[in-house]
Amino acid sequence: MHDHQRGQPGTGQQLTKFACLDCCSVFKRAVTDVGKRNVPRLIEVRRCPACGGDMYLMSSDFRAPRKQDAKAWAVVAALTRAGLPYFRFREALPLSVLGHPGRRPKGVLGISSTVGRWPETLAEADDFIARYRHQAMPLVRVDE
Repeated sequence: MHDHQRGQPGTGQQLTKFACLDCCSVFKRAVTDVGKRNVPRLIEVRRCPACGGDMYLMSSDFRAPRKQDAKAWAVVAALTRAGLPYFRFREALPLSVLGHPGRRPKGVLGISSTVGRWPETLAEADDFIARYRHQAMPLVRVDE
């Protein structure tokens, strides 16, 4: 496939965000078999074209901090290297949030909620990683 066709409609590829945690840059690269958008998946690790470091597959919801914001990038790095790079995921909620058992809809065996706010500090990131580690996705090196 020619470079000018990568990520173009009809080629079976979609452009997806990758973030380099070394040079704090974001690139869009073609990936195949992306499945549903923003659903956790294997986290591809590729070589950064700018600095040669590792860049990681990110959710399309990911909004990169300014390059100069080292604290924000440290949070991004902690979450990403833990396998939680801003993809939407759900957490189970107790049925008690629905109220009295007699008032619950019939057939409801469980409920969940989309995890809301992403951490903004390293302390919050550490707590977040500890809480959601079980939903982390593995990192997989992809040779281009």
